[in-house]
Amino acid sequence: MNTSSIFRLKGTARFIEAFAVIGVALSLFILIALLSFHPDDPSWSQTAWRSDVGNAAGNSGAWLADILFFMFGICAYGVPALLVLACYKFLLSSLSFYDIDFLSLSLRLVGLSCGIFSFVTLASINVDDFYYFSSGGLMGDMIAQTLIPVFGLLGTIIVLLAGIAVGVTLFTGLSWIAIVEWIGEQLTSFWFWCLKLLGKHESGKLADAQEQLDDDAQEEALKQDLPFDDEGPEDQLPSASPKPSLLSSLKQKMSQRQLQQDAELDASPEPSDQEPSISNLFASDDKQAKTESLLEPTLNLATAVDSEQPSELNPTVIVNPPELQSESMGALPGDEPAAATRASFERPANAPEIDQAAILNPPPKPKLPPLPDMNLLDRPDKQQNPISEHELEQASRLVEAKLLDFNVQATVVAVHPGPVITRFELDLAPGIKVSKISGLSKDLARALSAISVRVVEVIPGKSVIGLELPNRYREIVYMREVIDSEQFHQSKSPLTMVLGKDIAGDPVVVDLAKMPHLLVAGTTGSGKSVGVNTMIVSLLYKSTPADVRLIMIDPKMLELSVYEGIPHLLAEVVTDMKEAANSLRWCVGEMERRYKLMSAMGVRNLKGYNAKIVDAKNAGQPHVDPLWKPGDSMDATAPLLEKLPHIVVVIDEFADMMMIVGKKVEELIARIAQKARAAGIHLILATQRPSVDVITGLIKANIPTRMAFQVSSKIDSRTILDQQGAETLLGMGDMLYLPAGTGVPTRVHGAFVDDHEVHAVVAAWKERGAPNYIDEILNGDAGPDGMLPGEMAEADSETDELFDSAVAHVTETRRGSVSGVQRKFKIGYNRAARIVEQMEAHGIVSAPGHNGNREVIAPPPVRVD
Repeated sequence: MNTSSIFRLKGTARFIEAFAVIGVALSLFILIALLSFHPDDPSWSQTAWRSDVGNAAGNSGAWLADILFFMFGICAYGVPALLVLACYKFLLSSLSFYDIDFLSLSLRLVGLSCGIFSFVTLASINVDDFYYFSSGGLMGDMIAQTLIPVFGLLGTIIVLLAGIAVGVTLFTGLSWIAIVEWIGEQLTSFWFWCLKLLGKHESGKLADAQEQLDDDAQEEALKQDLPFDDEGPEDQLPSASPKPSLLSSLKQKMSQRQLQQDAELDASPEPSDQEPSISNLFASDDKQAKTESLLEPTLNLATAVDSEQPSELNPTVIVNPPELQSESMGALPGDEPAAATRASFERPANAPEIDQAAILNPPPKPKLPPLPDMNLLDRPDKQQNPISEHELEQASRLVEAKLLDFNVQATVVAVHPGPVITRFELDLAPGIKVSKISGLSKDLARALSAISVRVVEVIPGKSVIGLELPNRYREIVYMREVIDSEQFHQSKSPLTMVLGKDIAGDPVVVDLAKMPHLLVAGTTGSGKSVGVNTMIVSLLYKSTPADVRLIMIDPKMLELSVYEGIPHLLAEVVTDMKEAANSLRWCVGEMERRYKLMSAMGVRNLKGYNAKIVDAKNAGQPHVDPLWKPGDSMDATAPLLEKLPHIVVVIDEFADMMMIVGKKVEELIARIAQKARAAGIHLILATQRPSVDVITGLIKANIPTRMAFQVSSKIDSRTILDQQGAETLLGMGDMLYLPAGTGVPTRVHGAFVDDHEVHAVVAAWKERGAPNYIDEILNGDAGPDGMLPGEMAEADSETDELFDSAVAHVTETRRGSVSGVQRKFKIGYNRAARIVEQMEAHGIVSAPGHNGNREVIAPPPVRVD
């Protein structure tokens, strides 16, 4: 045969090989284009680019790489490999068109598509973006956005993993069941190999132990005088043992294999005619003990080798025939029937031993950590569509041009992109007032095609003004990424709260103890309720019930009811406004009681009080309650002082409570806000109607820390912040935070916490303990036994010392005028009016009529002659 004919192709083979060579060259070209991709090269995704091309595959390679990355993301690197594989399979195929199995080909294509779709979607969900491309490309993002709302994040990942498994099976024909069986077979072989090594190591000990076992078994059998046939236990009836468990069946299989491997080690000489039957009887038991010692070395099941009691060797069950039983009983007249019964019916060899101690004393439940796990919160999603420097430069020039259209000359000196907005710092030309730009905010929003534009007139420490524009693609600020920050973990205050991120993307964490009270306002849909939930959940992640206790007032009966049952609550979530007034009144009494304790202890605040209590306990000299009196309780001695937790009162809809309860609530809130900071009692008031009749001047004067979400008008913004700006916010958690002692608010993008995250944290706290409610908080008992010391002192001080004399005078003269009381007791008008009003409250005189006269209702005093 001619050698040159070997290297020549005939027929369609030429076309096939040429096609394969072209495919390999194309895959190499694609690989070079992908590896040398540069984002500044001309491509389909770019509108402006540099003149020189950085891609090693040239202009076409830059376009091709951009399209592949845009469609498949990071999975585009697998395209050359798939192309080479297809060429290789096509080159090896020698079938004609009519010999192709189209069913198999279709299944392979379906499996390949399923695997590709699953891979790009997993990359879109779990891998960070690169350059300006999504990690899963357009295809991965579309599939992820379709599946996640239906199955959730975890369910989508499970579906995609199943899709990959199905794709591999359809494309390659591999059986996952066969793979699992093969892995189990290899693990079993490895286990047997380890057992064999261990058996060789202890073969000497087992040989010595077997001789001792044979001797002991022979002596015991001779004492019992049991009949043994020469043929061994094989001819006896089968044992009535229960069905073996999985562990016992595994032991039997192991023992059979061990018997085959160690047959030479177990061989021993036959000393007499009777010894073979005895040794055969206990041979299987000896093997059983040896195998158990190999299988369960940690449980010391082979300790029976050194024992002198043959009953501990777990002999097999032997049931003698009836005639053998009668003969054996006749041969032993001196034995009791119990002995024969005990010898005939032994404990099954494979019956598991019951641990009575484990049943009576079950193992304790694992101790939970003091705080919930961070994994209960959703992980932050990847950043979508980051802003490039080129886009920021174009936006800066556009801002300058639009300001120039309104005759405002300004230069952008700095740009600060954030997760939601971008701040442009403007250096104004001389002679231009800031108020002129503030009045152009709506015109600038229209000119820049923005939702709203906020003008920051003063930036502390800088001579420029700020212009805040919303980003085209808004990033969601998840609570998990803020609560994982160093600011939250390094804060030592138990009242540390998470707010969100500032305009630069840095976490914003605040301390409620330094505020010390917070006023929150925002319209419906502005993110106010989510913000309140974020603050509460951050408190639950920072403090235990020993550090912080909560009182929640929820007039809407929807927002805060989810926290019902957590151990931090001092009372049930309040939904009745009468109970809300009682709870605030209890807080006032508790504040007065704490002030008396701190005064007696010589400290200035709750932190110093708790430190002194802890130091005294550590020194072995705890303090007793200095306010205790013998009649206060049934105890004979004064109780010891304990640490006092911070109390946070959360009111979700403050306006509704003001409308129902009225002026009394305002006075109680004012008292708490004025004095409760040192006592460790703090308020969080939230309302969606920040009008002057709700947020009064008395409340604003005592709550300097405010938080404004999006409001409907400038008037509402001035009501909550004393300045405008909140009406230009974007909603959905966008807020202005005004700390105490400053007049410049900080723009914060609130962290988002979903309902299922709140439910998970609440369930975690419910597992750690039940709440310990105080009934007096909601009862509102105004009697002397139910009132707290501070309230009793307040009630006693309301009654004037001349009240009894004035009542006697009014009931005797039958005139209840203020001027009459004033002239009789020579007191001022205000004091006399107060005494008469107290008489009205006690039902002694009536309310004043249209002419101002009051009718005396109480009867005159009885005269004694």
